[in-house]
Amino acid sequence: MIGELLVLYNTLFNYFLLKFTQEITGLYVKRSRLLLSAFCSGLIASIFYQSLFGAFVSFIVLIGLAFSFRFQSLLKQGTVLFLTTFFLGGVLTSLLPFLLNQSELLFFILCTAIAFLSLTTIHAKWRQMSKAKIQQSFVVHCELELFKQNYELKGFIDTGNECIEPMSGKPVHFLSYNAVKEALPKNFNDALLAWDEKNPYQLNMFPSNVFPKIRILTLSTVQQDKSTVLAFRFDRLKIIGTTEKEIFEQYVVFTRQDARYPQEAQMILHVLAL
Repeated sequence: MIGELLVLYNTLFNYFLLKFTQEITGLYVKRSRLLLSAFCSGLIASIFYQSLFGAFVSFIVLIGLAFSFRFQSLLKQGTVLFLTTFFLGGVLTSLLPFLLNQSELLFFILCTAIAFLSLTTIHAKWRQMSKAKIQQSFVVHCELELFKQNYELKGFIDTGNECIEPMSGKPVHFLSYNAVKEALPKNFNDALLAWDEKNPYQLNMFPSNVFPKIRILTLSTVQQDKSTVLAFRFDRLKIIGTTEKEIFEQYVVFTRQDARYPQEAQMILHVLAL
């Protein structure tokens, strides 16, 4: 009975480790293959219990059956798996005095829960880091010329922003109001604050030179909530990233929800800014 439980423990933990390695390295493997590899490795580890040779063979079988016996897989997936095993083993060893005082069933449940939660937490943190690294490549420096005034801003090119002004078909960008409110002309800023979304076509509060550049747009959020906003045609936008690019007479919408802007950007650019 002890032998069967040992095989079960090893198989379950091996599967967790393989699944984690698969997610981290981005290599697709069928679940049945992962289970087979986890079982064979767990069986070898149980037969050669407390044997360095058995641990080595078990590790090679675990990697080889799951990700194929290729040098590249042994190097890439094997490195991730080894480090993950080392980490998880350290966590369980540090908690061993507590775990050994529990019944066999509770011992199994606690070890499984610790392994699952630890690997899930690491995977979530890794995804956040990967997302931040990818997003960083879309961060650019912007020089916006709006109503004859220049603003230097940190921009983020959002591949999900495909908003256009329907009459002209020109792209619409989004600008944090909080980032520029102190530099906006007072008469324009007062008009912007006075504008009422419930009465969007009442625009007489805006200066006469601004009025021809205003467009009224209806936007839909991911949750399908609709809102009416004002878009203003700017004079020029210079984007400085890996290359420099200038665009003219497109539209910008002021937003107050800049806390949602990725990478602490002050301006969300249209996908065509790429």
